[in-house]
Parts: sequence; structure tokens; C-alpha cells
Amino acid sequence: MTYRLPSLNGLRAFEASARHLSFKRAANELCVTAGAVSQQVKALETAMGVQLFQRLPRGLVLTEQGEAYLSPISDAFRMISRATDEASTTLKSRAFRLGIAASLGPEFHAAISELRDEKTNGPVAVITEASDPTMLLDGRIDALLRQPLASHPELHLEQMAFRMPDASTKEVTLAMLPAVSGCREHQLLQRAMIRSSQEA
Repeated sequence: MTYRLPSLNGLRAFEASARHLSFKRAANELCVTAGAVSQQVKALETAMGVQLFQRLPRGLVLTEQGEAYLSPISDAFRMISRATDEASTTLKSRAFRLGIAASLGPEFHAAISELRDEKTNGPVAVITEASDPTMLLDGRIDALLRQPLASHPELHLEQMAFRMPDASTKEVTLAMLPAVSGCREHQLLQRAMIRSSQEA
């Protein structure tokens, strides 16, 4: 049996654009240009013969066909992620390595101490001191929380706000390789950020 599959890059571009309803924000997540994301989505639409988005001056709106397509595509990516975790002995054999810049201060470590205890379907996240993005590029850590970083050509960056023990908030950047984006530990960090923002 031959599977009828469109371009994986096109599917990733569509799924990210549909979550953000923005080619620009999807491009930031995928570490490519907004033009590349737009072209990949357009190529997917052409191959399928279906319009997935309405392009508006202030962003994107999913068409009826796009809404119907998004759910199974997102489910498929989650299934691939789970299957990869289960099949990969390397991923199973070690904890997710989260680096935290010492410059953020000891109070920041207290603000995210819950990450030491909240379990995923695998090892608990490990928190170590780090600050240099090259530690991500050479594989010494999997994600890095540090003082705000505006851009980096090889990394997926997210700007996050954490509520501190003294009720103030601290702006930080979460950096990781694009391939790690969307993993369970990434989602754990995002949930912690959302809870912190809601409590702020």
C-alpha cells in the first residue's frame, strides 16, 4: 500500500499556522521565514485542491475545510511524537535537560520548582545552571530558560512571563531546537507559564 501523503513541511507549516492563526508566529516557532511558511501552506493547498485559510489583513482564519483538517493532523503529530518516544531508547534513557541561567536569580528557581515534581510520561525535567545557547546546539541541554533573547537563527524561541514568589513577574526566553518544540516537556513549561500568567 502506498500512502497518499503531502509534504511534511507543508503539514507542519499548516498545523503551526492554524494554532497561531499567523504565518509570522508559525515561522518563529519553526525557525523559518514567514514567506517560507506561506509558500509551504500555499503548496499544500494547491496539492490538495482545497483552501485551508482565508488570508486577512490582520491575520488568518481557517476555512471550513481547514478546521476539519486541523484536528486529525494535530492528532497525527501527537501519535508520531508518542511513537518516537516509545521507539527511541535514547529518549527513554535520560531525563529532559532544562538549563536555567544563573543570572535569573535564586528566586526564579523557586518560582518554577514545581517542574521538579510534575511528571510526564517519562523522566522528570532536570534543572541545571546554564546560559549559553551553544549548549543547545551541541546537545548538552534540551531547553534553556534565560534572560530575554530577541532572536537566534537556529533556535525556536518563546517569550514567557513567570510569576515570582514576591508577586512580581519576570520576562524570560525559552529556547530550544525546533525538533524539540512541541514535546511533552515543552508543553509542561507552557502550562506552567499559563498558570503563572493567570495568577499574576
